[in-house]
Amino acid sequence: MKSEKEAKRLSFDVHGEFITQLAREWFYTGEKSYEKVIELLMNSMSGTDTPEGQIRRYAEDILLGRAALRGSTRAGTYHLETYEPGEEELMPKSMNIWKEVEKRKETEKKLSKMVERWDIVMECVPEGIKREIRKALGEETAEDRQQEALSSYVKRMTDETEHKTADYGWLEPDGTFHNVKWGDHEGWANNYLQKNLSVEEYRHVIFGGKDVMSAGDYLTTKGWVLLHNPSMGIAFPTRDSTKRYTKPQKDFLYDYYIERDCRDEANAIWQENE
Repeated sequence: MKSEKEAKRLSFDVHGEFITQLAREWFYTGEKSYEKVIELLMNSMSGTDTPEGQIRRYAEDILLGRAALRGSTRAGTYHLETYEPGEEELMPKSMNIWKEVEKRKETEKKLSKMVERWDIVMECVPEGIKREIRKALGEETAEDRQQEALSSYVKRMTDETEHKTADYGWLEPDGTFHNVKWGDHEGWANNYLQKNLSVEEYRHVIFGGKDVMSAGDYLTTKGWVLLHNPSMGIAFPTRDSTKRYTKPQKDFLYDYYIERDCRDEANAIWQENE
């Protein structure tokens, strides 16, 4: 029986070919940043008196095929090979950096032409359509929103058509619409709850939860939809984000917008589940 524990040794064998291939794949696929790849190669050539600047140059040469790490540390053959002009390694097409630069320049030219054409087209497009484009791209400006609110207000105020329903109000899940004067939607909701709930139920709804809830918020949690517009323009529907429109609500809202010549808004109602 041995009196002392045998010392365990863990040895490593680093192959230059593996390091070279790994570094190139990391670099040309973009898996690692340029500095991370250079750091790997420089660490693989440390332990000599070679200046750091020269080691970095060797690392760059490895990526370009002008040098390569070869051999095995265990066999004592691990070393750096450098190649004279014309003797460089034949790199795979996917690792041809000069070809990539050429492709990038060609792409930049095409992009520049597309931007130029876009600018010309936009100069010929009416301002209203430009606003719609910016809105669709998520680049709407404060001025765009102000103009949209103004246009909606003017459209509603100049509409002389007699509609079946009022402009603003509350819409129940069963499609029943309650006409409400502009700005009075919260007061109306509060009166509705007081009339339709007991005192205890009302107090619990408004004050009994974790957070103070308004009467209007309570109605939306029950599937009601508010038709309102703070700018006094064409109303837009406000509902609980977790609720979907019922079919009666969709029918009502579609007719509501069609009557007011707002076809985009009308179609959007039926497209929400598509």
